[in-house]
Amino acid sequence: MVISAAARRGNRVGAVVGGARWMFWGVCILASTTIALVRYSMRYQDSNQQLGDEPSNHPNHRHQGGNLSSQMHFTNASSSGAVTKAFQAVDLSQIHSTNSKHANSGFAAPPVYGAENITSNKNSSQANYLREASISPSTLPTTKIHQPQPEYMELSVSADAHSLGVVAPEFISSTLDWWPLGTEGWGNASVINSNLSHPNLVAAVRKLSPFFLRIGGSQADEIIYYLPQRNKDNASSTADLKIASQCKENPQRCLTKERWDEVLDFASHSGARIVFTIAYVRHTRDDERKNDQRDWDSSNAKQFLQYTANSAHAKLGTVFGFELGNELRHKGKVTNVTRIVNAYKELGQIVNDIWGNEERTHYHKPKILGPASTGRSETTDLIAEIGRYIQIASYHKYHGGGKDPALPEYASHPSFYSHPQKLSGPGDAVKKFMTNNSERAQLWIGEGAMAYNSGRQGLTDSFHGSMWFVNLLGALAKTKPFVHSVYCRQALLGGFYELISHETLIPNPDYWVAYLWKNIVGSKAIGPIQSPHRKDSVMLSSHYTFGCCKKPGLDSVLIHSFCATSNGDVVFIVINTSESRAIDLNVTMGKNRTEYLLRPNKEGFQSRQVLLNGQLMSIENGVLPEISGILRKPSEQFHIPPISIAFLVVHGTEVKECLRPAT
Repeated sequence: MVISAAARRGNRVGAVVGGARWMFWGVCILASTTIALVRYSMRYQDSNQQLGDEPSNHPNHRHQGGNLSSQMHFTNASSSGAVTKAFQAVDLSQIHSTNSKHANSGFAAPPVYGAENITSNKNSSQANYLREASISPSTLPTTKIHQPQPEYMELSVSADAHSLGVVAPEFISSTLDWWPLGTEGWGNASVINSNLSHPNLVAAVRKLSPFFLRIGGSQADEIIYYLPQRNKDNASSTADLKIASQCKENPQRCLTKERWDEVLDFASHSGARIVFTIAYVRHTRDDERKNDQRDWDSSNAKQFLQYTANSAHAKLGTVFGFELGNELRHKGKVTNVTRIVNAYKELGQIVNDIWGNEERTHYHKPKILGPASTGRSETTDLIAEIGRYIQIASYHKYHGGGKDPALPEYASHPSFYSHPQKLSGPGDAVKKFMTNNSERAQLWIGEGAMAYNSGRQGLTDSFHGSMWFVNLLGALAKTKPFVHSVYCRQALLGGFYELISHETLIPNPDYWVAYLWKNIVGSKAIGPIQSPHRKDSVMLSSHYTFGCCKKPGLDSVLIHSFCATSNGDVVFIVINTSESRAIDLNVTMGKNRTEYLLRPNKEGFQSRQVLLNGQLMSIENGVLPEISGILRKPSEQFHIPPISIAFLVVHGTEVKECLRPAT
């Protein structure tokens, strides 16, 4: 094939034009990339001064660089002049050397979101630039990171502050469960297997006294009680022989009298009082083991109750009360409400007959609690039916699922801490029950934690979970129209939400929150909190949680005020959930104050260790550290660092409500 000279010239011209076209687009891409880098650098420097001013609305952002992601904003260049200035401002050849300098300087390169982390925001110009220019974090310029200026706050309550709610002395309580050996996260933590005589466990619970220990949970309906009684011929009854056979077959679901004595001894030695869940479901099964097929068979329960009343612990009131069944209506486990009502009625009659005996007239007669349900509709339906047969209304409340892959992301957003504002009441039936029994009735959360399904490792057993926990406690004391008198935190031992490690018997962070609360915080929540930083402070402080300094759902600082355990004093509980911004706090009341600051170790949110005013909190051979605060003058500011919980006891306040006894 012969190609003419003209054709060859045409090809050369086309090649030149094509090359020029590719060069033109290359320059455009380079200019666009450079503008992105310059604007990123300028914006990042500005964000160092403004970090935290505009919180991110996306739940991913907080644990991936604080609020920085909401501060970074890239825009397209609109003029050739901007391109020229961009080339003058940045020497692209210096980018890698800049990063290497920072690698040796002790400063970290600024966090950058790759496209894979921010594509969930379809309008994100950051995502567009990173995708279009293919910029990787290693090629971005770095800037020395400056800590944001601390947030300055002033707090006080007036001498005429009023009570927002009064909780029981046992407000912070806990639970024990029945999960058998081999259950993930539970090990030997069940009622059957746990080492209840260990000095660490006894001492730790004693420090939380007065304290309720609710023994229940999902497996409570499967437990059988083996408390054999001999007849005059020293022979076991047919019923006892049947139970002995069942216990031999499955010892993990058998409570023997020896083990029950050990549980009662543990409660007595540690200052706890027991709320016990009586098995219901297994005693309604037919011969084919189908649930809810017959009326509740109370014979095993009667034997258990009689044995308990005859024990030496009955004189001490070690057993505070009984429930019947655990979450009976949940997922259709039991559908016949009439049977449940009749069973509650029968349980009350059995307790009255046994504890009404003349020799026990001066004993504490155990209360009947119920329905130990979950969900508003289930709770409302059951309380409407059994209300006349119970003295205390109890239900269960979790705020997420431990196996939900989205839980860590959800928990990282500021709105997660403000969940008490969305705390759904248990319904009209509870209100009716409380109103009709106003002199004696109480509302309990008989089982609760951040997440069900045994919690979430690294979250519900960490300092992150503790900030959630302490905020919940403050909110529950102010719920309307009735406060929650008692919160039974799931669980004392076991799962990934345990207060005390069942493996080491060393307390987790939530335990230290409870320990400090019991020693410092009284039973009366007061308000309103006064702060010039919030025009709506009066309204907010009366509604679950007072926050600063944005708006409910976006506040990174959460605050509660209570009367202290010391007469006439006030305690402020300040929770700083920010990863980067500290707080300089000025309390404009009182004569002086004592400060208690809880912080995690270097692992931050995921830490399972807690420091109180710099001292590592732990327990050894049954000895816990003494609580020691730092005394300050009223003129001194209190610096509250990021990721911390502060308790400030203000002395000499003359708040009238804190001079009156809690009623």
